[in-house]
Amino acid sequence: MRGSSEVAMLGDLDLAIIGCGAIADSYYFPVLSADAAAREKVWLVEPSVERREKAAAAFGFRRGQLVGDVAELPAKVTAAVNATPSHLHVATTLPLIERGVSVIVEKPLAETADDARRLLTEAGGRSLLTANQYRRFCPSYRLAREIIAAGEIGDVCSINWAEGQKFEWPTQSGFYFRRPWKTGRPRGVLLDIGVHVLDVVCWWLNEEPRVVSAAMDGFGGPECFTRAQLAFGDVEMDLAVSFHSKLANGFVVEGTKGAIRGSVTDFSTIEIRTGSGGWQSKRGPGPAGWTDFAEILLRNFAAAVEGREALLVDAASVVAPLAAVDAIYDAADSPLPSYYREWAS
Repeated sequence: MRGSSEVAMLGDLDLAIIGCGAIADSYYFPVLSADAAAREKVWLVEPSVERREKAAAAFGFRRGQLVGDVAELPAKVTAAVNATPSHLHVATTLPLIERGVSVIVEKPLAETADDARRLLTEAGGRSLLTANQYRRFCPSYRLAREIIAAGEIGDVCSINWAEGQKFEWPTQSGFYFRRPWKTGRPRGVLLDIGVHVLDVVCWWLNEEPRVVSAAMDGFGGPECFTRAQLAFGDVEMDLAVSFHSKLANGFVVEGTKGAIRGSVTDFSTIEIRTGSGGWQSKRGPGPAGWTDFAEILLRNFAAAVEGREALLVDAASVVAPLAAVDAIYDAADSPLPSYYREWAS
């Protein structure tokens, strides 16, 4: 059997892209359009005629493979990327599962752990599910995981992670700030950046966190800042994420024999300190470009659907980070003094 690098990106699959928004434009389309064989096997599902026609023209996809609804897809389409806004993930993934289609769901898999579990249950043995938790493909995060697993810094004691900047994602729908939320308030930075961070730490430690304390803004709308103290077994974590201000944008993992530190904007290198020595820079294995991660994801997904590989991100593994997000929302208090909170309510 040939290795995955010797097989066409999509193998023999026809692939539907559900939604032609910002993530499709910047992440999936450049990779798929650069591969001549893959480009011919892409179907676009987008209710906006203007948007799907624009994508086809920009990236060279077939005009005859543009549809407005999943129901219009031919039976030969057995794989899909769900690139819709996150509050639509369940409603748009279920019809695909019902058709026996395997799906990459753009992160987060769902907005709650219960909804993620529902998708897993519905998929059963009919469809494969994975989520684009792309940081697991980053050389820096992969190297950190290997160092932790090998015990090079001893037992992990604490993790400090601060990540934030002014919101600049080129959203076409604006769903981040006006999407509906079935139980009341919409979810903001914690579901966007926070779920990435929590996924990485759950992956590193193979442990589910407990919320010690949490605070966030939002006041009935989507929050732009969250601070939480978590416990992954004996490991303490301080988490801060923001949409409106620049934070340290880095992480420090302290162990009994050393430490790891890194920048969240550097996908290739981290620094490690062991014993009484100083910090040393190390580069992780593999490519570190944004679209490199899309290619890794797509190639692995196609190989998994065709039975040539196991999924790099098993959808079941992203439930724990979502459960942590749920728990933080449940536990979070407002950072405002009580008299301001009374006035704001």
